[in-house]
Amino acid sequence: VSCYSKITHKKKMKRGFKTKKAAVAWEKEFIKSDSNDLSMKFASFIEIYREVMSIKIRENTWQTKNAIINSLILPYFGDMPLDRITSYDVLKWKNKVMSYRNDKGKPYSNTYLRSINSQLSAIFNYAVKYHNLKENPVTKTDPIGKKNSGEMKFWTQEEYETFVEKVADKEETYMAFEILYWCGVRLGELLALTPEDFDLEKNSLRINKSLQRIHGEDVITDPKTPKSRRVIIMPEFLTLEVKEYLSHLYK
Repeated sequence: VSCYSKITHKKKMKRGFKTKKAAVAWEKEFIKSDSNDLSMKFASFIEIYREVMSIKIRENTWQTKNAIINSLILPYFGDMPLDRITSYDVLKWKNKVMSYRNDKGKPYSNTYLRSINSQLSAIFNYAVKYHNLKENPVTKTDPIGKKNSGEMKFWTQEEYETFVEKVADKEETYMAFEILYWCGVRLGELLALTPEDFDLEKNSLRINKSLQRIHGEDVITDPKTPKSRRVIIMPEFLTLEVKEYLSHLYK
């Protein structure tokens, strides 16, 4: 089966059908998605959504979103026509997701439930904005989960200093926690630091990259958001600690 895509200008090929009927069904579905026919299956629309979003957002962020789509959204909505999915369908899906329990009898966390809810809504918002879908059926249902599962806890300075004393004999660990605590950097930002990121004359630290684990490999990427690129002024005592640490590291 061969079809020509007006969108990508690439010849689309699909082989290995067991029957002619299956091949014809695939071709009809491809034509629907290629012509923006909103009666296409939800799974076909997801391929359009993937093509855009997988290059629009950071790879590790897309991995998380794609995992939710593959495991929790596509199995339920995949065969439904995009324009026939109703708020009642969404409600039934939410009830199913909320009733999940793992082998220890625990449900999904509130923050994960909110992420699942937001991802489905984002897909329909994209369809409304760029493909003229009439409405987003998710917005008519109550959201599931919570943005924050509980009050965020912070170490006081006293608590931190009590902790860091316990690792003071491990120079690398001690230095890592000092930078994390006093500079407020993310873990990925810390792991991507190089000596060139420190300006010890100006007591400053430059954040312009992050280390992420992608497909089992460590990859240096841009920071989480454009605003994450920043220069942090370090306390003078931390500058001295960094200077001493680097001198030992590269002597």
